[in-house]
Amino acid sequence: MKKYHNQTALFSVFGLSLATSPFIFTILILNFLGELLKNCGAVSEEIFRAEQLPLINITELEKLKQLDNKS
Repeated sequence: MKKYHNQTALFSVFGLSLATSPFIFTILILNFLGELLKNCGAVSEEIFRAEQLPLINITELEKLKQLDNKS
């Protein structure tokens, strides 16, 4: 009878580990995908920021300051 108890305990532990592993892998994969999407968002923000902001020519800015100082 004692041998039967050890087998059922072994099967229950093995079964429990098999049942929980998909949940653990799912949590790890979702964490990885979340970080990946966050990084992609940061990269795309940097790309589109350059397109939205106008380039300022420093020489033109200095000329405007000189004109403001003369008036």
